[in-house]
Amino acid sequence: MSGGGGGRLKQLLAVAVTKGVEEARAKIFGHVLNPAGLRSPHKILRKKLFGEKVAQWYPHDISKDDPLHIDRREE
Repeated sequence: MSGGGGGRLKQLLAVAVTKGVEEARAKIFGHVLNPAGLRSPHKILRKKLFGEKVAQWYPHDISKDDPLHIDRREE
């Protein structure tokens, strides 16, 4: 009589355990879970910022290098 219900219960338990392990792994290693597979900005936001590197390419104060340059604060 109870031949078909046991397999379903094992399957539900396996899914629950797998989900719990995935959540614990994400929490430990700082990952973001995305079970729905939707697009997320997390990948972009975790990249290193490169603004400082770009700022090093330019002179610190362009008004000292170019006398014809008018600073926005002076306008």
